[in-house]
Amino acid sequence: MHHLYRQLCRDHRHMQQLLDAFDQLLQDFARRERDPGTLGLILDALDYISVYPDRWHHPVEDLAMERLRTRPGARLAPVNKTLAEHRAITAATRRMNTLFYAIANDAAVEREQLFGPAREYLSLQRQHMERENREVFPQFERLLTEEDWQAIEQQLRFQQDPLFNTDIRGLFESLQHYIANLHLDACVGT
Repeated sequence: MHHLYRQLCRDHRHMQQLLDAFDQLLQDFARRERDPGTLGLILDALDYISVYPDRWHHPVEDLAMERLRTRPGARLAPVNKTLAEHRAITAATRRMNTLFYAIANDAAVEREQLFGPAREYLSLQRQHMERENREVFPQFERLLTEEDWQAIEQQLRFQQDPLFNTDIRGLFESLQHYIANLHLDACVGT
């Protein structure tokens, strides 16, 4: 399988780890006694989502889905829903950024105005990836050829994942450390 397809699959595993960490950070943030660094990690997570999935991962998927739309036997309903959701996820990420940066700037935000949309955001992200994994990615694997992936690759400018790539993850080092420890804690707890 082409390396772009493998990267999309790897991105989903990484994004699930990030969403799990974001969920835990939200739970920590809701407590009265919390680590003062929690808000910074939440902002880092949202910045990461704005930088990598919205600017590289989703555009690659979009190009692959556009090619998929031309293939006989492609199931277009999940493809069309996924394409529309990419725009909705980008807008939802912007809204989350706005809310949490307002808090960072000492604006008063009611708990339900913050945590209700944050829970909806997590749900949107998780449902979206689940549908892609179940209904879109198998079509990529079955219907797209090596030539399709090479054509997609030619349309892209190479960009590395800033959170999970060891060469440039310094930008998100605190967040990566938090995710690694969260994963270790989950393994020890089972």
